[in-house]
Amino acid sequence: MRLAREARGITLRHISDQTRISIRYLEAIEADDYKRLPGGIFNRSFIKAYAKQIGFDEKEALEGYLRTAREQGESDEVATTPYKSHVYTDGGTRSPLVTLLLTILILAILSLGVYAAYHYWYRQQEASRNQQNNATGTQPVNPTSNQNSTTNQTPAAAFKNISIATRDKNVYVGWQVDDARKTGAVIKTDKPAGPFNPQERLVIYLNSKSDVSLLEISIDGHPVKRESVPDDKTQIEITKDNYAKLVQ
Repeated sequence: MRLAREARGITLRHISDQTRISIRYLEAIEADDYKRLPGGIFNRSFIKAYAKQIGFDEKEALEGYLRTAREQGESDEVATTPYKSHVYTDGGTRSPLVTLLLTILILAILSLGVYAAYHYWYRQQEASRNQQNNATGTQPVNPTSNQNSTTNQTPAAAFKNISIATRDKNVYVGWQVDDARKTGAVIKTDKPAGPFNPQERLVIYLNSKSDVSLLEISIDGHPVKRESVPDDKTQIEITKDNYAKLVQ
């Protein structure tokens, strides 16, 4: 097979590049030194690939290999040392622990680089803002101060959780939530009606104008101001458009 390769002017490097078989294995095949090969099916695969690259009959090459192996007393079984068929190069293998440590080291270096770049950018932005403040004579804004002032403000009411209560005496009150059927009940001083969660509106009906002054209405925990409810009507309409004015 070596003579056939040389006659065709094909180098071992070319065969190695095409088959991904290590040159030292190709040299062992040409020298009939099968102890240097992995053994078993790998040997046959190498022989066939080698023969194919030089245009040699693959069957004849395998027969010659088996005959020579028997004459040398070599076994055609797979070598006891584990062999990875996809690795044909001469380099040694790297420990998984070393690979893990290298990966951690690279990630740590990249993280430090990103942190340093962000820190540098932040300091540049801070210096630029200070320069602008000095030029305009304005004081830098304290985010904590703004946050505290916002926290101390009472949150605005939402159009939900509407309850109806009475004081001094029990009062019959009717109500209609959106387009639902009108209903009602006697509201006791110790038991408010609700909460109601309309989508568009809540209409409250009273039997007498004098009962208006007895009502205590709250929207999302915010009491409706007494002056927001007219005394001369027996119907009070609360909508998503006017509820905010009632509690302001």
